[in-house]
Amino acid sequence: MTTTQPARPQAAVRSRAIWMDVVRGLAIIAVIYGHTEAVGRVETVFASSDWMLVSNQVLVLIRMPLLMFLSGMLVPRSLAKGWRSFLPGKFTKLAWPYAVWIALFFVILWIYRDQSLSVIPMNILWPEDPNQTALWYLRNLFFYYLIAQALAWLRLPLWSGAALGVGISAAQLIADVDTGTTELRFANLMTYFFLGAVAMKHREAITRVCRRPLIALTLLAMFVVTAYLYVSGTPVRYRLEFIWGPLAFIGLVLAFAPSITSSAWTKPLEFIGRNSLYFYVMHFHLFLIYSWSISSHLDIGAAGHFLLMMAIGLIIPALTVHLANLVPPIKWLFFELPWPRRKKAAAI
Repeated sequence: MTTTQPARPQAAVRSRAIWMDVVRGLAIIAVIYGHTEAVGRVETVFASSDWMLVSNQVLVLIRMPLLMFLSGMLVPRSLAKGWRSFLPGKFTKLAWPYAVWIALFFVILWIYRDQSLSVIPMNILWPEDPNQTALWYLRNLFFYYLIAQALAWLRLPLWSGAALGVGISAAQLIADVDTGTTELRFANLMTYFFLGAVAMKHREAITRVCRRPLIALTLLAMFVVTAYLYVSGTPVRYRLEFIWGPLAFIGLVLAFAPSITSSAWTKPLEFIGRNSLYFYVMHFHLFLIYSWSISSHLDIGAAGHFLLMMAIGLIIPALTVHLANLVPPIKWLFFELPWPRRKKAAAI
């Protein structure tokens, strides 16, 4: 007598990976878009139009919370591999590229801005100004993973990480911590990270609930209200009392994104999502080099500079991915150490 085999779980895993890659790809494009506008404006490459400023303000509310939430969704699977795999993996894929690219950032400052090398050790792990580089995301993410492993060792549930983030954020709210500080950003985004870890275990139920028309419309209205407040000048970003806005948007993502399947139009987004590290660590450096050494030689107008910077931020990292696959030492030197390597399956 034969029994019917259950559906292969690999298919569900792959389907989930597709939509997560697509959403992560879109979030990385939003990051590159935002830094194109910000760097271009701050470095006087071009004058940002009103639509650039407003669209960037809307995107800035969701891109980092969404990226942290997606990263948190991968935590349960990563922890299940054991700390001997978990911790070295996070060092090679997060701490190493952070160290490499923060060093390259200071080299760029030294070359183009005549910065003294004595400022390099300054505050690499905990900068006073988190906006000095875009690399703070990798640093925060690395620490969140360490906290997740500590919770696992202490046999505490992952939701306690979200509770810790909320608690610290509440204390900062009472103390009236400035919006742009590293401390405020760290605690706020830690909440999204661990909420993502919790949500992963209940993702299908959350999707069913958030897909209901009335709830989906409510979530949309919540996010629109938050975005309107931020555009109007209310200090919404990274503040606990407005966490419901980005979470509403994340709820909409969880409602509809899991139905995405791979197709011709999703392939580029999947590629960016799978290789998000390359795009993230490279684009800001490229923008600074463009702003300080190239832009003044080009008379292409504001729109031309904007489009060219976007193209640089997307095309050069994409080419680097292909080059690193052809020449592995490039990957090992700049993006990911070759250790630890996966063990090959034993022959039967």
